[in-house]
Amino acid sequence: MARSLPSYTWERGFREPLPYAPWDTERRQSNEHGQEQNYHLPPSKEQLTSTVHNPLGLNVMRTWPTLYDGTNSPHGIPTWWNPSNEVDVLICGDKAEGPLLAGRADGVQPRFLEILHSWDLAEEVHEEGPLLDHTVIYKDGQKLYYNRSHQSDSRYRGLHIITQGQIERIYIRDLLRHKTLVERCTVVDSFETQHTGHGTHPVRASVRNEKTGKEETIRAKFLVGADGAGSSIRKQLEIPFDGVSTDIYWAITDCKFETDFPYITTFGVIVNSEHGGCIIVPREDGFTRMYTQIGVERAKEIAKSHGHIDSIKANGRINEHSLSAEEILEQTNRIFAPYTLKFASPISWFAVWRSGDAAHVHSVMGAFGLNASIMDASNLAWKIGLISQSRARLSALAPTYDAERRLFAQRIIKVSGTYLRFVCNSYLPVTDLEEVQGDGKSKYQEAPQLDGTPDGDLKFLGAFFGAQDKFLLGIDAPYPESSINAGEEAERATKVKNGVRAPNPRICFGVGATGYLYDKMRGASTFHILVFGSDLQGPVRRELVAFSAAIDRYDGFFTRFGGKDLFSLLLVTKVLPHEADELLQHEDLKGLREHATVLYDDRAPDEDAHYWYGVNHAKGAVVLVRPDLWVGISTSPADVQAIIGYLDGFLVPIHGEENKIDGVKLVNGVNGLGNGYDHHGKALDGIDHRAPASVKSTA
Repeated sequence: MARSLPSYTWERGFREPLPYAPWDTERRQSNEHGQEQNYHLPPSKEQLTSTVHNPLGLNVMRTWPTLYDGTNSPHGIPTWWNPSNEVDVLICGDKAEGPLLAGRADGVQPRFLEILHSWDLAEEVHEEGPLLDHTVIYKDGQKLYYNRSHQSDSRYRGLHIITQGQIERIYIRDLLRHKTLVERCTVVDSFETQHTGHGTHPVRASVRNEKTGKEETIRAKFLVGADGAGSSIRKQLEIPFDGVSTDIYWAITDCKFETDFPYITTFGVIVNSEHGGCIIVPREDGFTRMYTQIGVERAKEIAKSHGHIDSIKANGRINEHSLSAEEILEQTNRIFAPYTLKFASPISWFAVWRSGDAAHVHSVMGAFGLNASIMDASNLAWKIGLISQSRARLSALAPTYDAERRLFAQRIIKVSGTYLRFVCNSYLPVTDLEEVQGDGKSKYQEAPQLDGTPDGDLKFLGAFFGAQDKFLLGIDAPYPESSINAGEEAERATKVKNGVRAPNPRICFGVGATGYLYDKMRGASTFHILVFGSDLQGPVRRELVAFSAAIDRYDGFFTRFGGKDLFSLLLVTKVLPHEADELLQHEDLKGLREHATVLYDDRAPDEDAHYWYGVNHAKGAVVLVRPDLWVGISTSPADVQAIIGYLDGFLVPIHGEENKIDGVKLVNGVNGLGNGYDHHGKALDGIDHRAPASVKSTA
């Protein structure tokens, strides 16, 4: 949302404007006996969304503090909220008093939604704003490119627009359903790790509420720093940012624009050889996010023409807080020429960012910030969860987070930096962090040279998007060989490589339901065992019989490592439901019949799941998919030892013992959840606590 929602009525079966707000005028209602309602409507509050305005007025957002502000609620803390001071995981976030009002991230990629789908949250996110599925690129007033874009084999085609604040509110509602609050205005002042004499909780953190002054000491097994660009956790650990600073600044304006530019409702890049670039992101309710490049020299010109003396700092950089919305609009019009724009509404949000500074180690190009963060979180959460409950070995699993996500982050910096330099006509070197020199400084890779001609531009764009389009959607993200990725050299039973995104073909669930394979791959902490069984007959049946016997054994891998607590077992067949019932009734497939969910791969051979995964119908295949929906290993069904060897590489057997589920605590930057699991076994904080466990989170 860019502004407060207007009032509506559905009296005639569809939405129409309402001249008054029922939540204000109808707060107290009664029945025919004069008995008033028991339910109390929460109070609302209108807040300004921007510190910079235009002559058309002020933009406000309606907020609901008692619903979204966690422990900062004006009505106090619920009696059921009683988090522990000894937790498995202490998550330190920012210290905001409530969810973000406006600004920051504005769109989510298909992979973001695929991950949220496994947490049962995707539907709320992808139905919020417009869907962007075309891109237009103009240079010097001429259309260079226009075509469909953001396309992939994901069910979520396109770039889905939603504000970061809306995503935060979706998360908060989900936490409340699971009896969890965000502890607001809370920071981790200091922490230390005590490896001896403190049992299983070596982290000792001093936590303080900046609003009330209340202090407490939290003991934890793990401390996660998720407190943003100015992270106090990172600073205390003396972890620097590596990269290159630039003199490229972006002024970001969320507003409605009146314009003669024909593609204002399309995702667009506008490049002007003299004045720089703009990026167009169509938003909800007719708003547009406009990124406008402004250089130091141009800022000096603006300062001089408007009589400003504070636009340039003593160090020669732009004073981000001195530029007005009108000055930025003037620069936008220079870039858009011969087209023109003017404000058509109050400003919803305005900011000036410097590319490559401590707050933005990568450029704004590619929508990587929020999208990469959800992949970071999903990658880390299941690993810490298993380790904290003694279900996995720290030495085997923990290092894989850095090995996997660092590669992705390095590629983000290179890809977004290359894209940025095209838009901004810049030839600054692109940081290449994949190869670090011995002195610890980054090597740099020069940006592709352009000849300034339309043909040269098109060749650059063709090469760039040809290599990076799926990475820009989050689905091209291979992980290296490790204890949880069998690697390139391992023998595979499918054509899908280990360490890549698990494909998500359409599938039939039964006589009355169809969908996608991921619909049956839910839960942030669940491993998914996909058994491709073709028609359950002929030579493939011998393979399936061996696998079925292995999972039916009490001392087999399925039970040893947690059974249905840890695994979802899916049998993908090329027979119809009534045929499968008959073929599975025999004793030789008893283990599959009793433990597996049967799926019916009834599409044509050029679109079915066996084709997507590249399965040999005579051999079948078993694909073990990690909780974050990456392929760990594939093998033939009869090669049970390969599966055991893979799981033994990082998991700790539990020998079928029943484990208890505890919760997590979340504080406004420090997370703490209570009994945070849904009916799919998904932990609300993304961390599976199947042994006695807890989490605390602050914000």
